Amino acid sequence: MEQENEFNTGSLYHLAIKWRWHLIAIAIISGLAATVFSSASFIEPKFKSTAVVYPVNIVPYSNESATEQLLQLFQSADVKNKIIEKFDLANHYGLGDNSKEPNSKLILEFNDNVSINKTEFESVNIEILDKDPIKACAIVNELITETNLKLRQLQREKSQEMHSMYAKQLELKKQEIDTLKVQISKLRVENNIIDVYNQTREITRGVINSKGGEASKISSTIQEKGAELTSLNTKLDAALGYYTKLKASYDDITGDLNKELTYTNVVTKPFVADIKAYPVRWIIVLSSIVASLFLGFIIISFSEGKKKNFRQSH
Repeated sequence: MEQENEFNTGSLYHLAIKWRWHLIAIAIISGLAATVFSSASFIEPKFKSTAVVYPVNIVPYSNESATEQLLQLFQSADVKNKIIEKFDLANHYGLGDNSKEPNSKLILEFNDNVSINKTEFESVNIEILDKDPIKACAIVNELITETNLKLRQLQREKSQEMHSMYAKQLELKKQEIDTLKVQISKLRVENNIIDVYNQTREITRGVINSKGGEASKISSTIQEKGAELTSLNTKLDAALGYYTKLKASYDDITGDLNKELTYTNVVTKPFVADIKAYPVRWIIVLSSIVASLFLGFIIISFSEGKKKNFRQSH
């Protein structure tokens, strides 16, 4: 086995020496060709703009983290369409209105140039490629702006629902309080009750001192209606307490409706690139030379093998 490996290695080495000028020529030609065809005349250069943001002021739903929610908003159709419309990306990408399936091609082109991913540190990384470095930076900033606006809209819609719910509950509770107040006032007036405890005590003294039936009758009435009055006052206190809590929640939601919150904390701000990010010409050139040499070596080996077989058969 070792002899076979040594033989193969030696054969390959001898082939490389024998055909070295051809291989060098192949490397030079492929390198020059790759240099030419990777130039701006054939491949449009693109510049990259990057931002890293963390979520803030986002309340997670179910099992999703705040970062996952933020990521979904960045990738949402609404935000994407806003960017496409604002920067007129159909014409910018050279698609226009006459191309077949413009929407599909536009979305594919957009997705090729826009990369938004969650990082291992629970942040969101945004990368934009564009032939215009200024526009690439502007798209990153606009993505952040539109996502903030979308989140604010969603929060306000939710707050508006809660606001309406609390408003209805407050109205119902206020009606209950007003009803209890009317009942209490009526009960006091009809039975001449001002202070149940003190009036009961004074009438009880009158009964003891006078031993009269009229005082006893009044005492019985106050005790009976006083229990009802106490029950109504207890209900009123509970209703007022609940109304106060509802009002506090209502005021908080009202404040949320008027807040101008942001939902992204930008830790790496985008900037206008001065060096193109695509294509990386040295990688293209190197890959082309390696691939050409490999293919050339296979062809040479195959040709040498056929010649050897031909000589052996004759």
